[in-house]
Amino acid sequence: MKNYKFTKNKNRINFTLTVVLILLSAVMLCSCNFDFASILSEKPTESVQATTEPATESTAKFKPPLDIKTSYSYDNLSSDKLREIYVIIDEYAESADTSAISLDVLLDEKDIEETIEAYKNDHPEVFWLSSTFYYISDPISRTTSVELTYRTEASELDNAKAKFKKALKKALDSAPKNATDYELELYANNYLVDNCVYDEEAVKTEEIIGHENDAYGALVDKKAVCEGYSRAFQLLCNKLGVECINISGTADGESHAWNNVKLDGEWYEVDVTWNDTDGDTEFPIYDFFNLPSDKFSKSHSAASLYSELSASEYEKTNTYHNIFSPECTGTKYYYYSYSCVTLYDINNGEKISEAIAQAAKNGNEYFDFVIDESLDYNSTTDKIIYDGYLADWISNANLANWYNPTLNQEARVFSNEEYKLITVIFEYI
Repeated sequence: MKNYKFTKNKNRINFTLTVVLILLSAVMLCSCNFDFASILSEKPTESVQATTEPATESTAKFKPPLDIKTSYSYDNLSSDKLREIYVIIDEYAESADTSAISLDVLLDEKDIEETIEAYKNDHPEVFWLSSTFYYISDPISRTTSVELTYRTEASELDNAKAKFKKALKKALDSAPKNATDYELELYANNYLVDNCVYDEEAVKTEEIIGHENDAYGALVDKKAVCEGYSRAFQLLCNKLGVECINISGTADGESHAWNNVKLDGEWYEVDVTWNDTDGDTEFPIYDFFNLPSDKFSKSHSAASLYSELSASEYEKTNTYHNIFSPECTGTKYYYYSYSCVTLYDINNGEKISEAIAQAAKNGNEYFDFVIDESLDYNSTTDKIIYDGYLADWISNANLANWYNPTLNQEARVFSNEEYKLITVIFEYI
């Protein structure tokens, strides 16, 4: 019998696993070596019951609370056995119950972690559930006891839930009405960028010190690390009726979390954390809003799936894995191509002028447009800025608006060659 405390932190590189051996003699009496993975595979159809509470029927099915699909992790767990345990976790987590969950099945660390992470991925609103857990597995009786842990004490949970509900309602009440899924997704991204800052202090420590890793941190405390951003974004999208999941992996070699969003049947990659410059730029950026995987993978790499890992491969890792990670092939809703005008011919800037005029009418502080890949970016940018093309386009926009409002033709310009982007900062006269 082995007693484990297990915890991982995907926003930091450290990995902690404390193992305490108890009742060793009981195991030794069996005069054999126990391979948990092989033992587990012997009874793949075992029914699971929690014996410290009224038994949960083995046929219980998790029902997502919304019309949209919010159960991707549940549906993609490795086995029906784990889906049954998921349902039991739901009962305990709701009230932050720390009682031992006694299960009539032998589980290993990977099984338990996968199930808890699946539940957390489907339930970003359950901000108080921690990824840390305790468990005792007994290969003789073929039973497992699991204790969940929480970031919020049970005595403080009602107050924390009330604060969270209020913050969530505030965010949702400000969302645009009669909007498309793309517009609602964009609103969720912008809301977090405008109302949350990256928690630089939290990321320096090896321990989770508050709610920086969950939606409460992003929405109530208004500071979070990447996992907090991604879980809050998922929650906002889901509540607004947009399918969105949480993804674990690495970005530029560091542990990271982001999201995948489904629009019109296709998946897209979104990294709200990297879209948030925390005021380092004069204008928002959308470099990582709705990219396909082939472009996103230049800087990001999704972690492997639990279902793809052998026991030995799992033991060698020090980070979380994914339960479901779709290939993101969507291109239509990439922000810079969908929301921005594209310049195809420098001598035909009518659409640019029209877009500038509309942006000025809206009182925008800046304006983005894209230079098509058929044009040489650097030489085209030079002509736009230094040969007077931009000044002419702004002049035409002023004329279209009857100089109400009026833009200064000598605008400041920022260029981004990687995304073929030009950003014009408006100065109103």
